Order: sequence, then C-alpha cells, then structure tokens
Amino acid sequence: MVKKKKNQSKSLNRNKGFGTPREIPTREAKDFIFAFGQKIEKYGEDSVKVEQFVAVNLEKLDESLLESLPKAFQKEIVNQSFEKREFIAGILTVLGGLIYELPKGKRWLNLELSILAYELALSVFRREEYPEQWAIIQGALANAYSDRIRGDRAENIETAIATYELALGIRTREDFPEDWALTQMNLASAYKNRIKGDRAENIEIAIATHKLALEIYTRENFPEDWANTQTNLANAYLGRIRGNRAKNLETAIATYKLALKIYTREDFSKNWALTQMNLASAYIDRIKGDRAENIEIAIATYELALGIRTREDFPEDWAVTQINLANSYLVRIKGDRSENLETAIATYKLALEIHTHNDFPEQWARTQMSLATAYFQRIRGEHVNNIEIAIHFFDLSAEVYTREDFPTDWAHLQNNLAFAYRDRIQGNRSENIEKSISLFELAMQVYTYEDFPENWAIAQQNLISAYRDRIQGEPLENLAIVFEHYQNSSKVFTREDYPQKWALNQSVWAEALMKRAELTENSEDLEQAITILQEVTEVLTPGSPDFIDAQYRLGNALSRRYETSQDPQDIEQAFKAYKTALDAISPEHYDRQQIQQALPTTQSILGSRLVRQGEWQQGLELLLNSVRELGKSDNKLAYANALYQTARAHETMTDWHNARRYYRDALRVFDHLQHPPGIAKSRVGLGSVLASLGYFEKGMAELQQAIDLYDQLEQPKRLAEAKSLYQTTQRAHQSHQQMLAEVS
Repeated sequence: MVKKKKNQSKSLNRNKGFGTPREIPTREAKDFIFAFGQKIEKYGEDSVKVEQFVAVNLEKLDESLLESLPKAFQKEIVNQSFEKREFIAGILTVLGGLIYELPKGKRWLNLELSILAYELALSVFRREEYPEQWAIIQGALANAYSDRIRGDRAENIETAIATYELALGIRTREDFPEDWALTQMNLASAYKNRIKGDRAENIEIAIATHKLALEIYTRENFPEDWANTQTNLANAYLGRIRGNRAKNLETAIATYKLALKIYTREDFSKNWALTQMNLASAYIDRIKGDRAENIEIAIATYELALGIRTREDFPEDWAVTQINLANSYLVRIKGDRSENLETAIATYKLALEIHTHNDFPEQWARTQMSLATAYFQRIRGEHVNNIEIAIHFFDLSAEVYTREDFPTDWAHLQNNLAFAYRDRIQGNRSENIEKSISLFELAMQVYTYEDFPENWAIAQQNLISAYRDRIQGEPLENLAIVFEHYQNSSKVFTREDYPQKWALNQSVWAEALMKRAELTENSEDLEQAITILQEVTEVLTPGSPDFIDAQYRLGNALSRRYETSQDPQDIEQAFKAYKTALDAISPEHYDRQQIQQALPTTQSILGSRLVRQGEWQQGLELLLNSVRELGKSDNKLAYANALYQTARAHETMTDWHNARRYYRDALRVFDHLQHPPGIAKSRVGLGSVLASLGYFEKGMAELQQAIDLYDQLEQPKRLAEAKSLYQTTQRAHQSHQQMLAEVS
C-alpha cells in the first residue's frame, strides 16, 4: 500500500523480543535532535543531506534512542517558552516523518522511532491549541501503527483505525477536503488489513471508503492521489470475499492498470514498482484466462518490479518482491518442475537474508512457512527428508504465528502442517493421518464459511483426502465423512466461479468413490468416478500437478473397470491416461515411479488381451516387458499381477508349461505378500493348467484351496466360478479314470 507522509502516539514496550539496547546519555540524544534541527534549517526537510544525516546517526544511536529521546525531550521543554516548545516539537514531527519514509536501516526500529517522535510532538501540539497540526500528526501516527512490526498486529491495526478516526474529527470533508480524502484512503487500507471483526465486512468497508476518497481524488485534479487510491482499491478487490471471485480479480487487474497510467516508471518509479508487484499477485490468483500463461505474466511482472526494488536501495521491498517471485515459481506450470522448485527455495532463502527473526518477525515467519511448502513439494533430494525439513520450517513459523496474534496466518499454518503430516513417511502412518485430521479441523476454527469461504472450502477439500486415506475407524464410515466434506466444498467451488479448484475437488472425490467401489463392489461408484475424471481432465491445465494426478487416477479407474468389463477400450484408454501423466511429469519427480509402474501394469493387461485376440507376438512383447520392468520395481503387488497376466496369456495360447511356470511365480509373490485375492486367482489358474496337463488331482487340490479362500473372502461370484471349474476338472478326472479302467 502506498501511503502519504503525515503523522502519530501510545505507551510501548519497545524492546521486548528485539534484544537489549545499550545505554545512550540524554545529552547525546539532545545533541542529535538539535543537530537534526540545524540540518533542516540549512538544507530543508526533503534534502538528501538531511536523510543521510539521519541514516548515519541512527546507525550510531540504534534502539537506545527509544529510551534516551523522551528524557532529552522532557528536559528541553521544561520551563521553555511556547515558541521553543513548538520548535522542538516541530523538529520531532519532521524527524518522525523522515524516519518513517527511510528505506535503509532496521524497519522495525524506524517505525518505533517514528511513533515515539510523533507521540512526543503530540504532547506539545494539543488538539485545543493546534487542531490542524494535531490532526496531521494523528494521521501520520496512524500510518506508522498500520505498518508497525512490534507488538500485537491486531491491536496495532485497531490503534491505527482509532487514530485515523481521531484525525477525521478535524479533517472534515467541508473544511479540509484533500486531507479528508487522504485520511479516508489510509483508513480504508487499515480496514483491508484488519484482523479483528468480520473479515468480509472489513473489506467491504475498505472498498466503500476508498470510493469515498475518489470523490475528491479525481484524475483531473489529483492525478497522483487518484492513482494511489486506485492501487489501494485494487488491493481490496484482490482480497475481497463477497461477490464473484473471478470478477473481483478482473476488477483488481483493471484497477491496477488504471493506476499505472499515472504511475509510470519514469515519473513515479517506486510507486510504479509497487503497483507492478501487486498486479503480478493478481495474475497469480487470476481465474480467467490460461493458468500457465497468467503465472508467466506474474513472473515477468515481478522481475520488472525488481528493476527498481533493488537490494541496495530498497532492501525490505526487495525482500518482499523476492518472496512473491518465489511463490510464483512454486506454482509455475511451464518449465521443468524440479528446477522451478529449486528456484523457489533459493529465492525464499535470499529474502530471509533481510527478513530476519529479530528485525521482521512477521515476514520471517511467513517466509519460513513458504519455504516449508517448497520443501514439501520438492522433487530433488530424498522425499522422506524433504517432508521432515518442511515440518521443521512450519514449526519455526509457529514461534511467531500464534492463534492470539495472527489468527488467519495461524490457521494457514495449521492447514499446511496438516498436509505435511498427511503425507509423512517417518513415524506411524496411522498416527500421522490422525494428526493431519486434527490440524485441518483446527484451521477450520478460524476458516469459517462466513468469514473465509474459499479457505473453508479448501479445508473441506483437504479433509476429503485425509479421511479417504484414514487407517483408524471403519472404512465405510470414513468414506461417509468424505462425502459430507465433498458436499461442503462443492458449495463454494463451483465450475463457474472456480474452474480449477472445482476440477481438483472433483478429482479428489473421484478417488474416494473408487475406494468405496473397491470396498462395496458397487459398479455405479466406479462409473461415476470415471465420468468425473474424464470431465476434469478437460478443465485442468495440462502439465499441472493436478492434471497429472487426475490422469493417473483415470488410468487406475479404467483399469479397475476392465477387470470386470473386459472391454478392450477400457484398457486402451487406461494406457493412454498413464502415458499422458508420465509424459507430463518431471523426470525427477518422486511420483514418477508410481506412474511408471502403472504403465507396465497396464501393458500386462493390454498384452494379455492382444494374445486372446490372436495378436500373440505383440501381446507377449508387452507382457514380458511389463514383467521385466515391474520385477525391478518396489511394487511387488504389481509385479505379481504382471506374472499372473502373463500366465493367463500363455494359457490362452495353450502353452501349458509356460502358463504353469508363470502361475507358480505369481503364486509365490502373492503368498509372500500375504495377498489372499491374488493367491486365490493364481491357484485357480494353476489348477486349470495342471488339469489341462493331465495332473487332475494336483489341479483339484489347487482349486479346492482357491474355493476355501473365496469362501473366506465372501466373494460369491468368484467362488461360483472356482466351484464350476473344480466340478469340470472332477468330471474330467473321473472320465480319465474310467477310460484307464476300460483300457486295463
């Protein structure tokens, strides 16, 4: 937010958590004040030499001036004439404004000194004797409280709002229209950032108050102030909760672009750079247009801003822009995904060189949380270690982001930490998921539907994944809870308003349906999942992580349907979905192996079908390739299934000896995995082949074991098939015995 320099008050605990200052004699502080006054008289308030003088001396005096300045001030004004007191208070007013604007030094200290200078000046410039000057200082004091780093953030903003309103008691529209408009604009920005009260209502007040200011700040009469207010109004639309989200973002973008008609790089370089940064943030969140292209525009726009916001000239602004640039690389779709994440991590670490815990605790905490998110998503390095690093950085940010001081940031932190525990590899899997659920639910205590509908819907969406994967509790009961959270998130994430988030929501729900179908053998759930996934792959941005996940899920769903339908189109489409996901994912991504394993699994099914259709050579090539690839993988279940499919293919070709070999190999792996369904189907296949080779008793023994297993598994359809095959084998055995008896 761009603010104008104008003025500030309160009793402060100024050193808490920021180190112990050295003692500075009162005389040294007094000498500083009067030397500053002489510089103003000689060079004027806006002189570069005055700014240089302040920067050099603040470096010498540091935070000790917070203690010595009030003592020096009191000594100098006691028993002094009105003129002398006015002179000293005037020096402090100018000092407060100059320190507030100072780009160098410790930002928290500059703000504390600015507040202190204004408060001391107000002890002389009282409302009764100096109403106009008093109002000016109150307005500037409110600005400093709005930006204050120390103290409770929520209370600082409340103080700022109250102080702006005090200033408006003098700065009325009738008597001081320009000052009234300035104060309205700054008051609006304070409401936009307000923590207390209803969040949505605060933003509506901010928008309405900015529009009040624009009744005075017209482009014709006050072009710079008009541009300033347009920028702040755009900020409010960027964070607006009420109304259509996509339209709010388009309004924000259009309003930033209006401001840039005045804020050119040549005439207003600093404001131009700030507006470019805000515009970039709007493009990151933009719903309309191509998602990948919007992110590229954002990155380019942040780079433009960094052309002005250099580390040397504006270290704090440089750090803020670096964080936003890192955020863009975190979600970037174009380019190599692993490289984008490494860029994000490196850029966050650059920002932390400025945003230290002591000097910028809030920004430090926010950057730690972003860095944690980057490590959580990181592709390079060991995935298990990256998650632990992420949890460590999340825990660091919790040192600052408490529920009392930063409720929304605290909720965001709980949400992100829940993700990390949901996917955590170290520790007990069941306990990690339970912790994840409890953290998501904690976040929802702040992210209510009324105050934060979008964040509330995201939390609902996250709980879908957590309850879908839950180990504790009854599986079907967990899935019933999943359905409740899906319905809740669907209230907000509609296809019209949030197409990408709607698609992600549908994709997560489809996976839950697939799990329910597996538990209940309900084909309707599987059909619904396939329909949903086919629809969302048309909406999600190709190449994005959510698109890759949806393609992989679609491949899984089609493969499962093929198991019962035996429709060749299902397995062909599954193969295509897996291949699409594999082509899009980064070669270094830890999920790539999972998809690589799915691909040969599908090859084995596809190969088996081709063999049955008489295309033996092509079918066997696919089957043997899948056995080779899966044999090298960690997914032994997929390997066992590939062996089983290869055995079935050989059986179809009446190659009994190879069929027996592969069924036995499959049985051995399924038995090692203690996988009853796999053991049962392998025994059925082996029993059938043994019978075909004339080993009827051995075949019947295998089939009987399969029958017993299917009975235990309560799978009536497969049980009936195994019994039928047993009876056929038994009849064949009896016929064979009878034939032998007749021959003898």
